[in-house]
Amino acid sequence: MKLLLGKLIRPVMAAALLATPAFAADDYVIDSGHTLVVFELNHLGFSKTIGWMGDVSGTISYDADDIAKSAVSVTMAVSAVNTNHPERDGWIKSDKALNVAANPEITFTSTGIEVNTETTGKITGDLTMNGVSKPVVLDAVFNGAGSNPLTKKETIGVSATTSIMRSDWGVTAFVGPLGDEIAIQIELEAVKAE
Repeated sequence: MKLLLGKLIRPVMAAALLATPAFAADDYVIDSGHTLVVFELNHLGFSKTIGWMGDVSGTISYDADDIAKSAVSVTMAVSAVNTNHPERDGWIKSDKALNVAANPEITFTSTGIEVNTETTGKITGDLTMNGVSKPVVLDAVFNGAGSNPLTKKETIGVSATTSIMRSDWGVTAFVGPLGDEIAIQIELEAVKAE
Protein backbone atom coordinates (compact mmCIF):
# COMPACT_ATOMS: atom_id res chain seq x y z
CA MET A 1 0.00 0.00 0.00
CA LYS A 2 2.82 2.44 0.93
CA LEU A 3 4.54 1.69 -2.35
CA LEU A 4 1.35 2.37 -4.28
CA LEU A 5 0.74 5.68 -2.44
CA GLY A 6 4.33 6.71 -3.09
CA LYS A 7 3.93 6.04 -6.80
CA LEU A 8 0.75 8.12 -6.90
CA ILE A 9 1.95 11.05 -4.76
CA ARG A 10 5.29 11.66 -6.50
CA PRO A 11 3.83 12.54 -9.93
CA VAL A 12 1.17 14.76 -8.32
CA MET A 13 3.80 16.64 -6.26
CA ALA A 14 6.09 16.98 -9.27
CA ALA A 15 3.24 18.43 -11.35
CA ALA A 16 2.41 20.88 -8.56
CA LEU A 17 6.02 22.04 -8.32
CA LEU A 18 6.27 22.51 -12.06
CA ALA A 19 3.06 24.54 -12.10
CA THR A 20 4.35 26.92 -9.39
CA PRO A 21 6.57 29.71 -10.71
CA ALA A 22 10.07 29.67 -9.25
CA PHE A 23 10.01 33.44 -8.70
CA ALA A 24 7.06 35.78 -8.50
CA ALA A 25 6.98 39.51 -9.02
CA ASP A 26 6.32 41.76 -6.05
CA ASP A 27 3.62 44.42 -6.21
CA TYR A 28 4.57 48.01 -5.43
CA VAL A 29 2.34 51.07 -5.10
CA ILE A 30 3.52 54.42 -6.44
CA ASP A 31 4.37 56.86 -3.65
CA SER A 32 2.65 60.02 -4.92
CA GLY A 33 4.51 62.17 -2.39
CA HIS A 34 7.82 61.19 -4.00
CA THR A 35 6.74 60.98 -7.63
CA LEU A 36 6.57 63.80 -10.14
CA VAL A 37 6.04 63.98 -13.90
CA VAL A 38 7.57 67.17 -15.31
CA PHE A 39 7.02 68.43 -18.85
CA GLU A 40 8.36 71.31 -20.92
CA LEU A 41 7.68 72.88 -24.29
CA ASN A 42 8.89 75.86 -26.27
CA HIS A 43 7.09 79.15 -25.53
CA LEU A 44 7.17 81.44 -28.57
CA GLY A 45 10.90 80.86 -28.98
CA PHE A 46 11.62 82.93 -25.87
CA SER A 47 11.72 80.30 -23.13
CA LYS A 48 10.52 76.88 -22.12
CA THR A 49 7.24 76.53 -20.27
CA ILE A 50 7.67 73.98 -17.51
CA GLY A 51 4.84 72.19 -15.77
CA TRP A 52 4.16 69.10 -13.74
CA MET A 53 1.55 66.51 -12.93
CA GLY A 54 1.17 66.49 -9.18
CA ASP A 55 -1.40 63.73 -8.75
CA VAL A 56 0.26 60.50 -9.90
CA SER A 57 -0.82 57.02 -8.83
CA GLY A 58 -0.36 53.47 -10.01
CA THR A 59 1.37 50.17 -9.50
CA ILE A 60 4.56 48.38 -10.44
CA SER A 61 4.90 44.63 -10.66
CA TYR A 62 8.63 44.27 -9.94
CA ASP A 63 10.44 41.04 -10.76
CA ALA A 64 13.92 41.41 -9.27
CA ASP A 65 15.08 38.17 -10.90
CA ASP A 66 13.99 39.16 -14.39
CA ILE A 67 13.39 42.91 -14.76
CA ALA A 68 12.04 42.38 -18.29
CA LYS A 69 9.04 40.60 -16.73
CA SER A 70 8.16 43.65 -14.62
CA ALA A 71 5.22 45.90 -15.50
CA VAL A 72 4.13 49.49 -14.84
CA SER A 73 0.70 51.11 -14.74
CA VAL A 74 0.43 54.86 -14.05
CA THR A 75 -2.50 57.28 -13.84
CA MET A 76 -2.18 61.08 -13.74
CA ALA A 77 -5.07 63.43 -12.96
CA VAL A 78 -5.37 66.17 -15.59
CA SER A 79 -7.05 68.38 -12.97
CA ALA A 80 -3.71 68.49 -11.10
CA VAL A 81 -1.65 69.91 -13.98
CA ASN A 82 0.37 72.91 -12.81
CA THR A 83 2.47 75.36 -14.83
CA ASN A 84 2.59 78.01 -12.10
CA HIS A 85 0.11 80.13 -14.10
CA PRO A 86 -3.60 79.64 -13.24
CA GLU A 87 -4.89 81.08 -16.53
CA ARG A 88 -2.65 78.80 -18.60
CA ASP A 89 -3.53 75.82 -16.38
CA GLY A 90 -7.20 76.51 -17.02
CA TRP A 91 -6.58 76.60 -20.77
CA ILE A 92 -4.67 73.27 -20.65
CA LYS A 93 -7.60 71.67 -18.80
CA SER A 94 -10.17 73.13 -21.23
CA ASP A 95 -11.54 71.56 -24.39
CA LYS A 96 -8.91 73.55 -26.33
CA ALA A 97 -6.22 71.19 -25.03
CA LEU A 98 -6.57 68.16 -22.68
CA ASN A 99 -10.31 68.52 -22.02
CA VAL A 100 -10.42 67.40 -18.40
CA ALA A 101 -14.22 67.15 -18.51
CA ALA A 102 -14.14 64.44 -21.18
CA ASN A 103 -10.72 62.93 -20.37
CA PRO A 104 -9.94 63.37 -16.68
CA GLU A 105 -6.90 61.08 -16.66
CA ILE A 106 -3.69 60.46 -18.56
CA THR A 107 -2.55 56.85 -18.31
CA PHE A 108 0.55 54.86 -19.17
CA THR A 109 0.53 51.06 -19.28
CA SER A 110 3.75 49.23 -20.08
CA THR A 111 3.78 46.64 -22.83
CA GLY A 112 7.43 45.63 -22.57
CA ILE A 113 10.73 46.30 -20.83
CA GLU A 114 14.12 46.02 -22.50
CA VAL A 115 17.11 45.78 -20.17
CA ASN A 116 20.26 47.46 -21.48
CA THR A 117 22.56 47.39 -18.44
CA GLU A 118 22.16 46.63 -14.73
CA THR A 119 20.64 50.09 -14.22
CA THR A 120 19.30 51.23 -17.60
CA GLY A 121 16.68 50.13 -20.06
CA LYS A 122 13.69 51.08 -22.16
CA ILE A 123 10.06 50.82 -21.07
CA THR A 124 7.60 50.60 -23.96
CA GLY A 125 3.96 51.29 -23.28
CA ASP A 126 0.70 52.87 -24.33
CA LEU A 127 0.16 56.51 -23.38
CA THR A 128 -3.50 57.51 -23.37
CA MET A 129 -4.13 61.25 -23.34
CA ASN A 130 -6.96 63.41 -24.65
CA GLY A 131 -8.85 60.27 -25.66
CA VAL A 132 -5.99 59.04 -27.87
CA SER A 133 -3.75 56.06 -27.15
CA LYS A 134 -0.32 55.72 -28.78
CA PRO A 135 2.89 53.83 -27.98
CA VAL A 136 5.81 55.64 -26.39
CA VAL A 137 9.26 54.55 -25.23
CA LEU A 138 10.75 55.72 -21.93
CA ASP A 139 14.51 55.77 -21.40
CA ALA A 140 14.67 54.51 -17.84
CA VAL A 141 17.28 54.43 -15.09
CA PHE A 142 16.75 52.02 -12.21
CA ASN A 143 17.96 53.99 -9.20
CA GLY A 144 17.77 51.15 -6.73
CA ALA A 145 15.71 48.97 -4.44
CA GLY A 146 15.89 48.37 -0.72
CA SER A 147 14.63 49.34 2.68
CA ASN A 148 13.86 53.04 3.01
CA PRO A 149 15.95 54.17 6.02
CA LEU A 150 13.18 56.52 7.21
CA THR A 151 10.05 54.40 6.73
CA LYS A 152 11.69 50.94 6.86
CA LYS A 153 9.49 50.00 3.89
CA GLU A 154 10.80 48.22 0.80
CA THR A 155 11.11 50.89 -1.89
CA ILE A 156 12.19 51.09 -5.52
CA GLY A 157 13.14 54.20 -7.47
CA VAL A 158 13.13 54.91 -11.20
CA SER A 159 13.96 57.96 -13.32
CA ALA A 160 12.79 58.13 -16.92
CA THR A 161 12.64 60.52 -19.87
CA THR A 162 10.89 60.68 -23.20
CA SER A 163 9.51 63.19 -25.66
CA ILE A 164 6.24 63.24 -27.56
CA MET A 165 4.60 65.38 -30.21
CA ARG A 166 1.42 66.70 -28.60
CA SER A 167 -0.32 66.94 -31.96
CA ASP A 168 -0.17 63.12 -32.15
CA TRP A 169 -2.65 63.13 -29.26
CA GLY A 170 -4.89 65.75 -30.86
CA VAL A 171 -3.55 68.72 -28.85
CA THR A 172 -2.96 71.01 -31.83
CA ALA A 173 -3.85 74.49 -30.58
CA PHE A 174 -1.07 77.02 -31.28
CA VAL A 175 1.32 74.45 -32.71
CA GLY A 176 3.84 76.72 -34.39
CA PRO A 177 4.06 79.63 -31.98
CA LEU A 178 4.13 77.10 -29.15
CA GLY A 179 6.19 73.95 -29.45
CA ASP A 180 4.70 70.68 -30.61
CA GLU A 181 7.37 68.56 -28.95
CA ILE A 182 6.98 67.99 -25.21
CA ALA A 183 9.95 66.74 -23.21
CA ILE A 184 8.94 64.62 -20.22
CA GLN A 185 10.94 63.72 -17.12
CA ILE A 186 9.67 61.25 -14.52
CA GLU A 187 10.98 60.77 -10.99
CA LEU A 188 9.22 57.88 -9.31
CA GLU A 189 9.31 55.98 -6.05
CA ALA A 190 7.12 53.01 -5.22
CA VAL A 191 6.59 51.15 -1.96
CA LYS A 192 6.03 47.42 -1.63
CA ALA A 193 2.34 46.64 -1.18
CA GLU A 194 1.41 45.28 2.23
